[in-house]
Amino acid sequence: MAFIPSRRKKHLFIRREDLNLTSMMDMMTIILLFLLKTYSTTGQIMTPSEDMKLPYSLSKEQPRKELEVAVTRHDIIVGDEVVMRLDEVPTDQNLIPALYAKLRKLADMAKEDEIRFGKPFTHEVIIEADENTPFQLLVKVLYTCGQSEFNKLRLLTYQEK
Repeated sequence: MAFIPSRRKKHLFIRREDLNLTSMMDMMTIILLFLLKTYSTTGQIMTPSEDMKLPYSLSKEQPRKELEVAVTRHDIIVGDEVVMRLDEVPTDQNLIPALYAKLRKLADMAKEDEIRFGKPFTHEVIIEADENTPFQLLVKVLYTCGQSEFNKLRLLTYQEK
C-alpha cells in the first residue's frame, strides 16, 4: 500500500531561506567603529629630521602635536619651513630676528583663529634640537620663542629605554 501524504504537506511548498546580510553588516560596522574609537597610537607623533639626533630623557610625558621649532646641525626650521641657517644667527644678541618674525606671524595668526573660530591659542611650542647643539644657541632659540608669545616651551627628547 502506498503512503498518502497529508493535506497539510501537500499544500506546503519549500521555501529557501537566505542569509540576512543587512544585520550582519550593521554588526560589523559597529564593531569596526568600536575598534577604531578605542585604538590608540603611542608611537612617534613627531619625526625628527635625518641630520638630527635627539637627546635622551627620563620623562614619561608623551608629546602633543604643537608648533615645532627644529634646530638641526645646519638650519633653524619652523614647521616645515627653513627660517635661517645657523651661521646667520647673531652672536651679539639673544633675539634671533628671522625666527622672531616667523614666530610672531604665527602667533598673530593663532590669535586671529582664536577670535574667528574659537580655537584656543595654547602658547605652546616644541623645540627639537640635536644633542650636540651648543647651549648658547639653544638659549637664544628659547629666548626668541618666549619673546614671540610662545612661552610654554617643551624640549623634544627620546625616552630612555
